[in-house]
Amino acid sequence: MKIQKYDAVLDGSGKNVLVEEFSKEYADIDNLDSPEKIVEVMERLFGLSDKAEEYMYLICMNAGCKPVGFFEVAHGTCHAAVVGMREIFVRALLCGVSDIVAVHNHPGGRSQPTGEDFRVTERIREAAQLLGVLFCDHIIIARDGYFSFSEEKIVRKKEDAPKFIHT
Repeated sequence: MKIQKYDAVLDGSGKNVLVEEFSKEYADIDNLDSPEKIVEVMERLFGLSDKAEEYMYLICMNAGCKPVGFFEVAHGTCHAAVVGMREIFVRALLCGVSDIVAVHNHPGGRSQPTGEDFRVTERIREAAQLLGVLFCDHIIIARDGYFSFSEEKIVRKKEDAPKFIHT
């Protein structure tokens, strides 16, 4: 599997375009169809559980759970990161993907979600539904492990979603 991290930049006419920051072959995993695989990749590539500030990443995937691109969509303080829906969905739509996963870290060491984590998850879910993008999961990584909103049935797992409606 090829992992590609992108950034969105403005071209000469002020339009958003994707620019590849790095690309790496990742032979151990074929697709990102489980929270465990996603956590493994995010830890190996970005070391999220060791970061001193909060970061949020967006993983854009095709319908087969193969990653098309990874994006850093927020970088904040030791307590919070401001996450904009525009920043998430500009990147997802530029990739032309059908599925997305949000992943962020908790520098304090505990993976338990905060009230704000629940609010952000709901905003991403609502925006994804309007755009016809499947929001597969929101994962929090910390030193004590991880928390998956899909495993806790807060975000619907891909296999539970109706085939004709992305939610």
